[in-house]
Amino acid sequence: MQNTLDKLKEAIPELKKLRMKSKTERTQSIHYSHPVWDVILTDEPETGAEQNSFAYTTARIVIDSQKGRLLYLDVQNPAWASAAYPDEKLAREKADAFLASMIGKDVSQFKQSKLMSRGKAGMSDEKGTTLEWARSTVHYKTLINQIPVEDHALSVSVDHAGHIIRYDAYNQVLPDEAKWPDPKQAIPLEKAKQVYQDKLKMELQYVAEQPLSYSAPGNVNEKKPMLTYQPNEVRTIDALTGEVLDQPAQQAKENVQVKGEGKSVKIASQKEAEQWLKSQFGIDVSGAIFEYDDHKDNLQRGLQTIESYIWDFSKKDDHAFDTISLTTDAASDRLIAFHLNLREGQEQKNKISVEEAKKKALAVLQPYLDPAVTELTLFTFAYDDKAIPAWVDKSKLRPRNERRTVSFHFEGKRNGIPVSDEFYQVEIDLVTGAVIELNLHPLHPDIVLPAATKLVSAQEAKETYQKEVELELVYYWEHYEDQRAPEPKLVYQPKREGSYRFVDATTGKLIELKYQ
Repeated sequence: MQNTLDKLKEAIPELKKLRMKSKTERTQSIHYSHPVWDVILTDEPETGAEQNSFAYTTARIVIDSQKGRLLYLDVQNPAWASAAYPDEKLAREKADAFLASMIGKDVSQFKQSKLMSRGKAGMSDEKGTTLEWARSTVHYKTLINQIPVEDHALSVSVDHAGHIIRYDAYNQVLPDEAKWPDPKQAIPLEKAKQVYQDKLKMELQYVAEQPLSYSAPGNVNEKKPMLTYQPNEVRTIDALTGEVLDQPAQQAKENVQVKGEGKSVKIASQKEAEQWLKSQFGIDVSGAIFEYDDHKDNLQRGLQTIESYIWDFSKKDDHAFDTISLTTDAASDRLIAFHLNLREGQEQKNKISVEEAKKKALAVLQPYLDPAVTELTLFTFAYDDKAIPAWVDKSKLRPRNERRTVSFHFEGKRNGIPVSDEFYQVEIDLVTGAVIELNLHPLHPDIVLPAATKLVSAQEAKETYQKEVELELVYYWEHYEDQRAPEPKLVYQPKREGSYRFVDATTGKLIELKYQ
């Protein structure tokens, strides 16, 4: 452990100024199934320190206690706080340098991913003062036989000034952990391509607000209504046998006829929110602690501006639920979502059937549907033990309450064609019959969808799409919670280069959209 701490302090000199506040050995955690040292460093004085966490730097470090391998690092230095993100080039260079300093010559076993991610951590004091640490995260994959292992092996996060503020290697796979299939035994690439093409299906779909470009990660720069062919494709082919390991998604679905009433709920105040809860669900929020959130950070990030109204009942013993929240669109005050968080520990025996819950979901939803929509596609999601892979030792799974809810997802259809971004969700508690979630995402009234005439065929779209697909060899080691399958597999997968493709159904052209 000490050797790893010494290396870490050389890589991040600011850590040399910190003292060890605590060192705890844990046999396992939710992230890792082997013993670890959990270390906290700080510059907070041991005695006489003011109770002001904003004044001190804290670093949390987790190290494998048997191998001395760094698993996790999180640094919160008030002097480094900033909501700004680093330049991509700076983030990648600093991440590479940190990894090399910690791993040395073994750094050649890792390949930097083209796709980066962003995130923020923050803290507030009782006065409402907030500190934020924005980060860009560089992801790496382990290379074995010069072939990448699917799933990110580790990640390094960098702040606006190039400081390393987070490191995560909980999911790293080490070369000596398994016997890896020999790539010389793989079927030819052309044979794998044929398997892929035979299984590829193109599905006609409206996208009311199809992004065409991004100005920044998550920020859509340009969008328009489109009629598209979207791929339903194989993603994993066993490279030794040619067997398809994942068939194209065939989620159970059904078409339901509806008669929408065109009702739109607008909520612009706490009073209006409480009136709607009372009239819609008979919920009285008297005695709850009320909170309001204007989500101003969404505006800075270029996301939809929303408002949240939240009622907290956690301190009241006589309520069946802990919290209720409503989310509205800040520009129009239109209701977007309702969520009720049931209190745990209640009777678990189901009182209503899934079929009865479905009828209730439709009854709740229909008043808010556009009268022009006469048909929806319904997807039903209920917890099923069959979804757990056969190789999993269920006795080692984390304790969980029996799933007592069922979720219904509805997708709009126009001209008999699904509209991917006109969707609704209703979740029902099977014990009480209560609606615990309602999400409303109707088609914006100003959007005009393209006419479904003079379209290229699905076969033409398939031929266009498959020309641009490249397959690559990767190692794939299936896992569930903290358990891994008995052995990894060598597979062919479509290359993922931080972009996605679809075919314009009206022109037949392939559209490739790159994430910034």
